[in-house]
Amino acid sequence: MPLDQNDSCELALLKEQREYSLLLHVDPYNPIRYLQRGLIYQKLGFPDLAAADAYRALTLFDAVVDPDSSEYPAQKRAGPVALLDSSSTQPLERSLAALSTNDDVDGDSDNDDSDEGENSPYEPISDKEYDENIADVYVLLVESLAQCGCLRDAYDLCVQGMKLPGEGTNTGARQEELRGLLGRIKATAKTTNPASGFNPTDLQVQGHARRSLYPWNTHEPNRNTPEVVQFLNQRLAQVAPKCEVRAVALPSLHESVVDGKLREDIKPEGENISIQLGLFAKEDIAPGEILLHESSMLTATNRLHDDICDACNGRLPDLSSPEPPVACEDCYDTIFCSQKCHDLAQDLYHGAVCGQDGLESIGKDVPDPKDKADYLYLLLLERAIAMAATQEVHPLELPEVKYIWGDFSSLDGKAEDLMDASFTKRPASATLPFSFQLNIVQPMRILDEMGIDPFKSLERYDTWVLNTLYAKFRGTASGRLSTWDGGPEVCAVHPLWCLANHSCDPNVQWEWGGEVTFTARGDEKRVKWGPAPGVAKGGIQKGDEILNHYCDINLPVKERREWAMGALGGACLCERCVWEAAPVKAS
Repeated sequence: MPLDQNDSCELALLKEQREYSLLLHVDPYNPIRYLQRGLIYQKLGFPDLAAADAYRALTLFDAVVDPDSSEYPAQKRAGPVALLDSSSTQPLERSLAALSTNDDVDGDSDNDDSDEGENSPYEPISDKEYDENIADVYVLLVESLAQCGCLRDAYDLCVQGMKLPGEGTNTGARQEELRGLLGRIKATAKTTNPASGFNPTDLQVQGHARRSLYPWNTHEPNRNTPEVVQFLNQRLAQVAPKCEVRAVALPSLHESVVDGKLREDIKPEGENISIQLGLFAKEDIAPGEILLHESSMLTATNRLHDDICDACNGRLPDLSSPEPPVACEDCYDTIFCSQKCHDLAQDLYHGAVCGQDGLESIGKDVPDPKDKADYLYLLLLERAIAMAATQEVHPLELPEVKYIWGDFSSLDGKAEDLMDASFTKRPASATLPFSFQLNIVQPMRILDEMGIDPFKSLERYDTWVLNTLYAKFRGTASGRLSTWDGGPEVCAVHPLWCLANHSCDPNVQWEWGGEVTFTARGDEKRVKWGPAPGVAKGGIQKGDEILNHYCDINLPVKERREWAMGALGGACLCERCVWEAAPVKAS
């Protein structure tokens, strides 16, 4: 089948994305390379990834003006790598492999001594190159953040960029472009709230990115193959012997979102179908019976020095108990509930964070209650990075996340599914919460605090990898509310527990305290709804699907759908929600 012009253009852009990603492997401190790849991401409709590359370029360009401001040098690969773009006749991978043979291109933050001196393969970025490119970096960063809806940061960076001295070749024209962007940001704010005057502090901070299975992501398994289902069932037999994993057809929920908000006319008819996995009962399960026990090391808490285990987030036993808490020998303020958790932590994640005091201040004791959940996801991301670094694996290959589905939308190249130039309209796939701080700035800081070079470690910790983790976490993480202020304080990802699909009429209830459990709901625990609400039958019959809940099922349908949108990627279309949202109820 011949490709149309749009398909050919997209294939060409994907080829360029791959080439620049490979070039950055041997030229990791070259800000111009990040700018070039960021422009490709913008054309592909990924302004979130474009903003991340623009920020990397800005960070490195800042080192040109003030070398003491960063431990990462602004430098470019000299010699043959500059010719690879056009005149090299070798396959790109082979040319880069030859160039990187003697280079230090791993994730360590210490620069190789060979990078300095007469024999260095690198040379500094010049003042001229800074002048010629810095304004373009600001334009890309501001426009990309604004396209995602992160208007406050876009505004602040736009003002900052407009203060650049007008000495560069493109600076004058680009500053004019920044002035235009500033006007569009202000106009967007007035459209959002025309009754009030413009105030930058009123601009929204959090936007949205496309919840995508990126075309270059080679780590996502085909979860519906018999081999994967068999593997998951083998693991499930250890924690839920009365359950099994099966494929199940679910409605695709992305059509229920318009411009980042739920449609008011949501209809279940005509929705696309997505084949996913679910949990089913292999035999009858009695009311009140616990059918699943699962523990996890992929946990997070936003409380500083709380009395919970650093590994499983279970409560610490008393010091006088037969098995008292165990402290890490190298960082005594890290406490575990048992020797087992201590030993698992050393094997799975603690090596990357042990003694790294700078990590303590990231995401902990967040003052604003509405930000607590978002920062818990950041802390889950930190734990996943620590697990990958300690185990020396790619984060998406961790067994805790590999088989989790992030409710990704398909990328079929439709123009309406791309992020356009508007700062108010977004495609249906743009349901992944995204912010400049939590998706770009803080993850780079976490890498740096762990001693992982954020520029040399792109293969494992590039922004698209972290966004994929965020998508999986937001759809599957369980949380526990604080008894002090009612806000979320701990969360975890249990990869088998989260295979149970959501319903606002669940047949199980769950509890988490060091491990997560499913208990079959009794008659009195089932939700009463429908044309003749009565007492639903408790327990679970053989062959029935295990149905979990991701939100407060006591809320009205509109609030339930809004609450669960971040986890589901769209509005809930369970039977209860469809019936309760119908304009006319059956008698």
